[in-house]
Amino acid sequence: MKRIGLLAGSLRAESYARKVVRNLGLMGPNTVMIEPISLAHLPLLHDQMSSREQAICRAFKAQIKQLDGFCLVTPEINRGMPGCLKNALDIASVSDDGNLWQGKPALIASVSTGKLGGMSANQQLKQLALVLGMQVIQPSEIYLSDVEQLFAKHDLLTDEQTVTFLKLAMARLVAAVQGAEPTSPALTFAFSPDDIQLQQQGQTIGQATFDWSTGLLVITEVTIEPDFAHQGLAGQLMLKLIMMARLFDLSIVAGCGYSQAFFKLHPAIAQRLCLH
Repeated sequence: MKRIGLLAGSLRAESYARKVVRNLGLMGPNTVMIEPISLAHLPLLHDQMSSREQAICRAFKAQIKQLDGFCLVTPEINRGMPGCLKNALDIASVSDDGNLWQGKPALIASVSTGKLGGMSANQQLKQLALVLGMQVIQPSEIYLSDVEQLFAKHDLLTDEQTVTFLKLAMARLVAAVQGAEPTSPALTFAFSPDDIQLQQQGQTIGQATFDWSTGLLVITEVTIEPDFAHQGLAGQLMLKLIMMARLFDLSIVAGCGYSQAFFKLHPAIAQRLCLH
């Protein structure tokens, strides 16, 4: 299975870049593995790093090496991208295996609470990505302005125009990673603060409802329309719920019969993600 890494160029706890990149991760299909990547622990790159700092950099490089593509989302600071993102890109550009970014597809987006959508940071990041040999995915002009207005409860993206545009970009990234032409997926997911709908050709064929009010992801029901039963579709909804929990740092509470049966069948996942 191909793996896509999510990098948000910010260390802020409530970073809009991180919120956007989490939502991009949710837009990926279940046929790829989505891997959030933290930059907070990385030391500044220099030629006299301690053994501990070198070990941290080696672990980061090992993580980047195993990934097949990237979502890079940057805020803008003083008309440029933050130093933490530039530092991370520099660290993995030199290794025993060479430049670890070389030849890998990358979706690039920028965010801003202003009207220009972080355009200067976006252009700077894009230039560096090209220098590092990344394959920049089209559309490459993704500038999210007034970004604080795009989110609903739980930091889920609900602005329809933005979601449609980002889904297109994510589909093209996935196609590039998988070495295929972009196609319309047979199954799609629509998110709200209370549920995930599984859709086929615009028709809702399944739904997972949940409660997020306590800071936990409590799965309350997983249902599939009778005409589509016994096709593994409920499992697809569970995989998306698991991805949501990973991206938003949540523990899952299996509050319905199907989710309890699913985690009983997959105890390793339950041990990592579930409270009950």
